[in-house]
Amino acid sequence: MPAPLPVPDAPGSWPGLGHVPQLALRPLSFLSSLNDLGDLVRIRLGRKPVYVATHPDLIRSMLVTDGHAFTRGEGHAKALSFIGPILVATTGEPHRRQRRMMQPCFHRRRIDSYITGMTAAALDTADSWSADDVVDVLPAMTELATAAITKSLFFSKLGEEAEVELRKVGSAILQVARMSAVAPGIYRRLPTAGNRALPPARALIERTIADYRAEGQDHGDMLSMLLRTTDADGVGLTDEEIRDEIMGLAITGIGGPAAVASWAFHELGQNPEMERRLHEEIDTVLDGRTPGHQDIARLTYTQQIVKEALRKYPGWVGMRHTREAVRLGGYELPAGSEILYSSYALHNDARWYPEPDRFDPDRWASKNSEGKLRKGAWAPFAAGVYKCIGDGFTEVEVAVVLAVIGSRWRLRPVPGRTVRAVHQATHVVPGRLRMIAEPRSVHREGHSSRRAPELSR
Repeated sequence: MPAPLPVPDAPGSWPGLGHVPQLALRPLSFLSSLNDLGDLVRIRLGRKPVYVATHPDLIRSMLVTDGHAFTRGEGHAKALSFIGPILVATTGEPHRRQRRMMQPCFHRRRIDSYITGMTAAALDTADSWSADDVVDVLPAMTELATAAITKSLFFSKLGEEAEVELRKVGSAILQVARMSAVAPGIYRRLPTAGNRALPPARALIERTIADYRAEGQDHGDMLSMLLRTTDADGVGLTDEEIRDEIMGLAITGIGGPAAVASWAFHELGQNPEMERRLHEEIDTVLDGRTPGHQDIARLTYTQQIVKEALRKYPGWVGMRHTREAVRLGGYELPAGSEILYSSYALHNDARWYPEPDRFDPDRWASKNSEGKLRKGAWAPFAAGVYKCIGDGFTEVEVAVVLAVIGSRWRLRPVPGRTVRAVHQATHVVPGRLRMIAEPRSVHREGHSSRRAPELSR
């Protein structure tokens, strides 16, 4: 076996702080700058060395091929530890058991059943706007995403109170997760709105679970599936486990879809031809209807916009921890090493994506994309054992949002404003994105009264 390759050190380390200032102040540009230094680069968080994988081959090896040698990064579970040992915070055998049990909630057939709720949430948002309103897009999409996930959790009237409560406190609890990742020991003791919202939300979910169990019906929603799923030994989830997973889903199902939808509307506002093609497809495929599951596959250009938004604006950071000494590519890493990768830096690297700064949905047309993308160069939801279980849910939700809102509104950029990509927890979001709501004539002429079918309550 050849001698291990030397790992270059990133320049600019501060005494005692390492590269913490760069990661705190300009993480996107800093991590992207490491692409030019090597396939694996060493940075320092304080005095602690952390490795950054910049090459798709190394990232795929870490996440997929040699994934058995890695576990989640040390900081990952901190963000959600206040909820409990939920799927997105566990590792090893507990994670495998929980993932097998929760996977049926995200089968394609189940996701199709959630589209009614997604559509209702998008219609509520569209109905709340008036002509020439200046929309603060990210908060609007955050509220919409909160409604979409809670409507998917509960279809029955038994879940109405829990849905309303989670929609009311979702953003506040999401803030708890974001701050707990930074200072879990301190933030959890502060009397913040999110911390105050946790106990009553938990109690209401517990009552809802008890009501569902007593009724014994399958309503086709996520809670019904969680009540019926079992592990390999035929053992189901406890009420406490279900409560915690519902809390986890209500939080983790918000930030990603909200960010992707916000960026999609921003890019459409910058490109009238792209917007025209989207509207033409929506009008042709839906013909004034709200989207159903049979329509998603036909909204091909809409899906390309979603995928390009995931390409250009994915999460900015992911981490893994070596269980044992490993050889990653030509590099040797000791047991207990922390390895960081940035999907944002990876997806915006010209070596893997020509003209990465250009938002180009056509790069995902089948004739352009088939067989051309290097393995490991696509990681908006991570990959392997710890890949995000809600990847399909997110892609369908954002497509529904674009179709519903795009059938009724154009969102125009506010003149004179510059929108920057900023980091928020692990997401890349548009800073201060405000757009002007302009009614579409095609909707005003014939379809203004059309509504989504009622949920099965």
